[in-house]
Amino acid sequence: MYIFQKTEPGIWSVGDFNTDGKWETESEFPTAAEASQRAHFLNGGHNTENTVPD
Repeated sequence: MYIFQKTEPGIWSVGDFNTDGKWETESEFPTAAEASQRAHFLNGGHNTENTVPD
């Protein structure tokens, strides 16, 4: 399961922990909102950024 966390000032990392408990970064973003969207997508959610309303 992918999660996001603030890893440095102004940097939010998306990733997960390997079997040894070490953090592995998949991507980095300047905002929590962007990192949250990426983690949601990687966990099987839909990318709503380009969704056209009905």
